[in-house]
Amino acid sequence: MLAVLQSSSRSPVSRGDSNRLESGDRAAHDWYRFVLSFPPHLVREYINRFELGANACVLDPFCGTGTTIVECKKIGIASVGVEAHPMSHFASATKIDWSPDPDKLETIAAALAE
Repeated sequence: MLAVLQSSSRSPVSRGDSNRLESGDRAAHDWYRFVLSFPPHLVREYINRFELGANACVLDPFCGTGTTIVECKKIGIASVGVEAHPMSHFASATKIDWSPDPDKLETIAAALAE
């Protein structure tokens, strides 16, 4: 299904700190900062404003480090991100891989501790 999303012209976030990470967003988004990225709460504001639900699919054609696709994944909305830059692609792919292998993590942690 293809739909054109429209909204009022008012700014989604009008606070002076609109481009800062909120403390609850740091775990997913603060390990790799990309200067041109936007904050996760901005994505959530648009998701709420457009009333997107579980049947929606969000396309982010220049996903950068994955802020939009991470926020969609957190609330159960399907999303597709496209990124040409190898480092940004790596960062976004890493941020949406939520299937860590505990045994592998333990092995890596032990190797790092030596």
